[in-house]
Amino acid sequence: MCRFRTASGKRDLKCISAAISTTMRMVLKDSKPVILVSTHCSCVAGCALCNHLVALLYQTAHFSQLGIPAVPPVHSCTETEQTWHKPRTLGVRPGPVGDMEVRKPQNSTAVCVRSSLYKALDGEMPDLATLRVAEVYRDFPPLLAPLVTTMGMSAEVPLVQSAFGAVQAGSVLSFQQKPPEMREIINIPDAPAQPSLPIQSYRLEPTTCAYVLSEEEHVYMKSLQVSFHMAHRIEAATREQSSCQEWHRLRKMRVTSTRFHEACHVRCHTSAENLAHRILRGTVMTKDMRRGIDMEPVAVTEYCSLKNVNYSPCGFIIHPDAPWLGCSLDGVVFDPSENPPFGLLEIKCPNIKCYVDCPYLKMSGGSLQLRRQHKYYWQVQGQILLTGLKWCDFVVCAQEDMLVERIHKNVDVMLTIRDLRRSFFFFYHYLLKCLCV
Repeated sequence: MCRFRTASGKRDLKCISAAISTTMRMVLKDSKPVILVSTHCSCVAGCALCNHLVALLYQTAHFSQLGIPAVPPVHSCTETEQTWHKPRTLGVRPGPVGDMEVRKPQNSTAVCVRSSLYKALDGEMPDLATLRVAEVYRDFPPLLAPLVTTMGMSAEVPLVQSAFGAVQAGSVLSFQQKPPEMREIINIPDAPAQPSLPIQSYRLEPTTCAYVLSEEEHVYMKSLQVSFHMAHRIEAATREQSSCQEWHRLRKMRVTSTRFHEACHVRCHTSAENLAHRILRGTVMTKDMRRGIDMEPVAVTEYCSLKNVNYSPCGFIIHPDAPWLGCSLDGVVFDPSENPPFGLLEIKCPNIKCYVDCPYLKMSGGSLQLRRQHKYYWQVQGQILLTGLKWCDFVVCAQEDMLVERIHKNVDVMLTIRDLRRSFFFFYHYLLKCLCV
């Protein structure tokens, strides 16, 4: 029971709760802040100040504003407005059909060997007059004839792009299978074309270590090998990154740049086994990670406007000299004031107000810089190593400001990452884990 006494002392306000007994003495006066003389609640935190007491304060203030001398009775269902005419939305908001994204349910089973026998090939739409589809299926009922015979396709209807190539405007594929957005930002129109990554003439030093592999391990290593031509095609085909299934498949087979710092500093057998298990298990998409992905286009636009550079998306990078390593870039930028003008872009969007609060930044030489022992720095150096470019802009986009640090090649760190090519981690731990999946 709670008893509240007004400043005049003439009227009491009583509140009775059956679940938890609470006692509070409060004198209603015009004072800031409001002072509680004594409180007590039967809950665990009742000796101090608990949520029940705070709720009573809010409720009492509400009753005081309404001028209610006592707690009003609870209304029955027949005394309130009926609610069955108000449908539940189930979290689905109405919107245009063109913005609808149609996808099949995610399958939680392991990804096995997939056949490419019936894989669709992109190409130009054939001429329907040449195929004579309507003539061939003239005697077929509409329900048994192929869909192409009932779509009213003709040369007069314009074509639009979709995920499967050019289709007729207004067809289902035109708005349910939209083409992936490869958004480029061009601030310098006369810039040269973006180089194919990794750089064609860029080679990694050959390793001096040789490992005796079993037949199964040898077959697995052969499946990872790529040529420069294949690496360039993989990069171009995976620029959607997390929205591309092939991007996920290629990452799972390799040690990526986000794990270079851990892989280079692993010391004992147990830690190496745990690291290999974590890499294969993957990471769970957290709220902060989802926010970073959603905020990345905004950060790219602000960065390009700030630095006056060109931006192009980039896919998954595999170097032929180290096909068991890989990295994903946030983009490739062109800055004519730098030599060479092409560089990499790595963006982080922490959920903080100001980049000064970032734990991976420190003051050095009068300016904030990325900590040289942080995993993000090793991630950037690994990207420089595998692509063959010379620098990378590391961008921290906070809620209210942005930090841009141009990081150049660090020979010492790159030598350590390069030793990962001949380290025991991949061949004695990660490779065995991959074969057991």
